[in-house]
Amino acid sequence: MALTTSPREQTRFPNVLILESVLNSTAVSDLAGRPADVTTIDIDNQSNAAAFVKLYDAVDASVSNVPVIIIMVMNGTRRVVELPTGVAFTKGITARCVTAGGTAGVGDPAGGNVGVSIVMR
Repeated sequence: MALTTSPREQTRFPNVLILESVLNSTAVSDLAGRPADVTTIDIDNQSNAAAFVKLYDAVDASVSNVPVIIIMVMNGTRRVVELPTGVAFTKGITARCVTAGGTAGVGDPAGGNVGVSIVMR
């Protein structure tokens, strides 16, 4: 996993880009390091199967946590989801990617990486 965030200069550029180049079933905790509103989610699924990206309003998330957002992306495709008014994450943003939807999915995507970019403010 490689986490990258853009610089944050709140006056002129209030949005921040978070890039996780390899997302799997191990939760990446507190991506933003603070509460945030998510406005765009860009998922590139290069694995061999459908992938489900789950975002949690938490600074850490176990499999038993209920995700705020679940997005399915078919293998070999890219999907961009725009949320113009933003979705509030009041505690933090934690993410994982698995091969089954719903709360209980735990399998890792195989045969390629699933990358996720998140724009937040």
